Amino acid sequence: MSAWGAQALQPVRLQLKWTHQFQFAGYYAAQAQGFYREAGLEVSLLEARPGQDPVATVLNGQAEFGVGTSDLLLHRARGQPVVVLAVIFQHSPLALMALERSGIRNIHEVAGRRLMIEDNSAELFAYLEREGIPRGSLNLVPHSFGTAELSAGTVDAQSVYITDEPFVFAQAGVNFSLFTPRSGGIDFYGDNLFTTESYLRTHPAVVEAFREASLRGWVYAMGHPTEIVDLIIQRYSQRKTREQLLYEYEQMRPLLRNELIAVGYMYPGRWRHIADVYAEQGMLPAGIALTGFLYDPQRLHIPPWVYWWVGGALLLTLSAGSISLYILRIDRRLSLEMERRRQTEWSLKASQQHYQLIYETAPLALILFDREHRVIDWNRAAERIFGWPRIEMLGVGLERMVPAADLDYVAKVMEQAWEGGLVGGVNRNLTRDGRTILCRWSNVLQRDGHGEPGAVLSLAQDITEAERIRADLEAANQALHTQIRQIEGLQEDLREQARRDPLTGLYNRRYLELVLQRESTQSRDQPLSLVMIDIDRFKEVNDTLGHQAGDQVLTALARILTSTTRASDIACRFGGEEFTVVLPGAALEVAYAHAESWRKAFSELLIQADTGEVRRTLSAGVAAWPAHAAEPGGLLGAADRALYAAKAAGRNRTIVAPIADPAAASALS
Repeated sequence: MSAWGAQALQPVRLQLKWTHQFQFAGYYAAQAQGFYREAGLEVSLLEARPGQDPVATVLNGQAEFGVGTSDLLLHRARGQPVVVLAVIFQHSPLALMALERSGIRNIHEVAGRRLMIEDNSAELFAYLEREGIPRGSLNLVPHSFGTAELSAGTVDAQSVYITDEPFVFAQAGVNFSLFTPRSGGIDFYGDNLFTTESYLRTHPAVVEAFREASLRGWVYAMGHPTEIVDLIIQRYSQRKTREQLLYEYEQMRPLLRNELIAVGYMYPGRWRHIADVYAEQGMLPAGIALTGFLYDPQRLHIPPWVYWWVGGALLLTLSAGSISLYILRIDRRLSLEMERRRQTEWSLKASQQHYQLIYETAPLALILFDREHRVIDWNRAAERIFGWPRIEMLGVGLERMVPAADLDYVAKVMEQAWEGGLVGGVNRNLTRDGRTILCRWSNVLQRDGHGEPGAVLSLAQDITEAERIRADLEAANQALHTQIRQIEGLQEDLREQARRDPLTGLYNRRYLELVLQRESTQSRDQPLSLVMIDIDRFKEVNDTLGHQAGDQVLTALARILTSTTRASDIACRFGGEEFTVVLPGAALEVAYAHAESWRKAFSELLIQADTGEVRRTLSAGVAAWPAHAAEPGGLLGAADRALYAAKAAGRNRTIVAPIADPAAASALS
């Protein structure tokens, strides 16, 4: 029997974030399999219009629940009281797509190009910021929520879901590149089920029922993909082909990770990381509190009316007692006494009605035991949990519902409750259908109107499933720790990749800036040199032999630098055909000798490109701190000026920046 019994179904609405597709398979499954109806709900699934904001729809009261991105955190920070109930996608499917014919080969080449990025894509902007591409440098055009502009070349790149748009271009044989925030160390959650604080506060049981039924639907959908694909086509939308929906399912599997992580699971620490990334990009204040933002299914959400009823019942009971004492102590006129007595009887009756309503509708089993541990009352939740109707349990002792091996323990707990105070415990219990379940009990002594012990009120919660889950989690704990270590290793790999130039494998310009900043605070007692390198007439290689040959020239120089620099040196690709090498602890003459060795080695190298043989020279500028700059961060400009002097002097040479401070120069030797 449903927890909602014979009550009418509660209508609720779920605002999807896009049109019908496999992305929302779990909700279709919960509807089709009757999970929502079993939970007492009549659910309407609302398809989104292009450009519609699900958060605004839910906040405006046009839907009780919605599907949103990790941008929910930004809405919360703006004072919009959204509450995340469950995470569906452990990894966001959002990415930036560029077709091969656009010429965009790496993320840095999107700067200044025409981009379509839809709203609620803060993680993409954070990714671009981390790659040194601020939002102000982007040429953004409104998103059409289609791919026609990308196909026609009127935009150079656009935001897509890796589960969706790539299928169309792959089927057409069009080559493309995908740039995901995860490659830059930004790993956000994807689709998140959410509601509002006010709805959770006033309808906690509905929220929990909807959440649980939805998660059941997701488990079913990911285990029966072909069945759900047929359901989508027959009942919801024929916009996508069966093959396309199955492609979407296959791409979703590594994003949900439901074979490793329970559907719906969310880690507060991960949300904290997301908040920190937003704060890093200036989208959120640092250290913003997550209190109330994340739903806790273990927390007991009590509706406000319960507090009012319990408070009213308590006040009425106290009022009745005060009036009774007043009548006993003061002998007033009979008419006044009769009036007060009628008021007292009315108050007691109202109090009893309130108590009975709470008693019968409580989600926990409430049982009254007499002094011999026999049942004298048994509410509906007790009927549901243990299976026996109230009429069969009145006057029955503990032995019917407690295994023989646990009887002594339970009897001892009951005796402690009769001595006064609140006594808790966990023990096994029997059910009418022969099952053994595990229950958590709270027992408290109830006194009669004269203050004498009258009965023990016992509250029971079935924790069988929770304990099974806990045991499973403990059993998997070691494996999970191993996976966490693996993930941490992968994250470190990704962070390392974010510091590297994808073509040459050298550090990138962003990392160079961090190194110089670090050296500005640490290099106070040793010299620091920097060499700036530029390949001479590099553009001719691209123009005559093609960009692939140019790439081979760049990688050839990178190999020379990698194989001949010291372990402490930092070789970077500064941009285009320019390279830099930072030499901590190296005096000016040492840096000059290294630069000359690189120049000679490169000039003698015959590069066998795919389109022909290439030989090139390089020019280099050398600068050292403190001779050429007040701070290590100023070395870049000094070395760059020396490099241009080398270019102007005829190329294929190394020039040292002029030393403005001879005293500082002597400190280098």
